[in-house]
Amino acid sequence: MRVLVPDGTGKFRSANNSQPAVPEAPKHPEGGQPSGNPAQQRGYPRYPFSLPVEAIDIQVNRRITGRLSDIARYGCYVETISPFAAQASAALTIKRRKQSFKTQATVVYSQIGMGMGLLFTTTDAAEVGVLEKWLCELAGGGPCEADHSDYERPSALANNADNALRKVVRELMVLLARKEIISDFEAKAMLQKLSK
Repeated sequence: MRVLVPDGTGKFRSANNSQPAVPEAPKHPEGGQPSGNPAQQRGYPRYPFSLPVEAIDIQVNRRITGRLSDIARYGCYVETISPFAAQASAALTIKRRKQSFKTQATVVYSQIGMGMGLLFTTTDAAEVGVLEKWLCELAGGGPCEADHSDYERPSALANNADNALRKVVRELMVLLARKEIISDFEAKAMLQKLSK
């Protein structure tokens, strides 16, 4: 299963299923330290979005329901009387019409009796499409097709990795030949095998 995580640049990248990655917090616009208020640390627009949410605290297997009040590309705010503790890992399910968005998240801040701010940590590729479609609709008011151009397909990832590895090996062969660790003939022979 392909899992995508935010990379901090507004795009998603592939991640290992066994190790969810938490993106860096967005940088403060003036280059200084971010405010202590989590609401002022957002790097992407949030949209009002009132939907039912089911959340499960993964560590203690506690389930709660709440109401989504806003959503962004990398997180959301869930209104609930008994939120999870800060830094808790949660599995979220947000339902809208006949669609649902499922993701893993970390509680960034929690206010008992109010709710909790969550940062999405790992999301399957299909789920990213649902989220992107919702955000597009919220931004422009009309139905949109999700744009997946900001993350690479598995075949493109494999091709890029293969090409990058070939480039490194070529550079290594040239370097070894220059330092006379291998002969020019040996370097040429290896480079020919590499280009097949």
